[in-house]
Amino acid sequence: MLMSLFMALFLIGTLYYVLGVGDAVIYRRIMQDGADAGAHAASVMGAKGMNLHALLNVVMAITAGILLVIRSVEVLLEIILAVLYGLAATLIFAPKAVPLIGVLSPVESTVERVGDTVEEFVRVAHDALDAAHHAVQHGYPLLAQARAVDAMAFQEAYDPPVAGGFVVPLLGPRLPGGGRGLPIEKDDIGTLCDRAADGLGNKLSNVSSKVPRWLLKFLGGVVSRALRLGKRRTCVDDVVEAPRRVIQHRADGTLVWQGHEEFQYRAYDIGRSAQENHWQHGEQGVRIAQGGNDDGRNATHNAHVVGRIGFAQAEYYFQGREDKSEWLWKQRWRARLRRFRISRGWIPNGILSACSSARGRGPIDRLTRLCDVARDFSINAVSAH
Repeated sequence: MLMSLFMALFLIGTLYYVLGVGDAVIYRRIMQDGADAGAHAASVMGAKGMNLHALLNVVMAITAGILLVIRSVEVLLEIILAVLYGLAATLIFAPKAVPLIGVLSPVESTVERVGDTVEEFVRVAHDALDAAHHAVQHGYPLLAQARAVDAMAFQEAYDPPVAGGFVVPLLGPRLPGGGRGLPIEKDDIGTLCDRAADGLGNKLSNVSSKVPRWLLKFLGGVVSRALRLGKRRTCVDDVVEAPRRVIQHRADGTLVWQGHEEFQYRAYDIGRSAQENHWQHGEQGVRIAQGGNDDGRNATHNAHVVGRIGFAQAEYYFQGREDKSEWLWKQRWRARLRRFRISRGWIPNGILSACSSARGRGPIDRLTRLCDVARDFSINAVSAH
């Protein structure tokens, strides 16, 4: 009877323990899923923002290209008229040059008026597109924060146990020129017109027709060079605005590449108390199995407190092998989860210095294990790509 009573109590305690451990595992699993969802949601918004920058760049290039074509035609007509005026000064070619001047002069005037009208439209459109670039750069990190909080705290799949959460950086990465936002900066205005000219030339070169391929390529090159003639009249500060590119360097001069801090989001979610809802039954069961209640402050309760914090990391990246100059001209930005890492910049320098000086100093050397953990979690962003 005593043996049976002992075994019964042992099995009851084991059952309570299994109940508590099972609740803790489920609790922690949902917390981690919520953190993953928040980090990925923020990175998706970052990728959408970068894709929107690419779309705005393309629209800027198209509008600049329209004006560039008109101005190039205008420049070509001016060159032709100048040549004709020169020929008209001679006795031999004057009879043929004068009629052509009479025909081309009204055409050149009409093209100039059309160009002035289109230029005014492009000026207004580019001011609006530049403002849109600015709004996207500084607005999408806020949308990423809102979307992450919604994914973690307001989705029934994770609430409960998730009570709230946030992602860092709160307002996007730090920018070289000051402030925070998506990692982009202004490019050269000449880049915009060069892309418009090359794009129109490539379109002509790739036209499918019975014309020989070599002739199309030749004509495409001629068109590209002709378009560059109108570049001086088109690509000036008061007509078109500069497109955007991915930042090249940090404020300290170090290079920025994929996998660096500028493209990362880290999510942290906070769970409800272990004594709320049905989680309290599992904790009570473990306390009973341990032979006491300790006012709810036993080892399992402490584990629940630690388990109330979940964290995850995700990034947005450009999918392709193109050069960095192409990253904001193609909508290939995607998001993915990454292994959680804390960069060295997140740990105060004083702690790292103390860890280095503590090595080999007797009792203080016990801190080296903690320092090693801090070092392992302080992967420098430069080596994380």
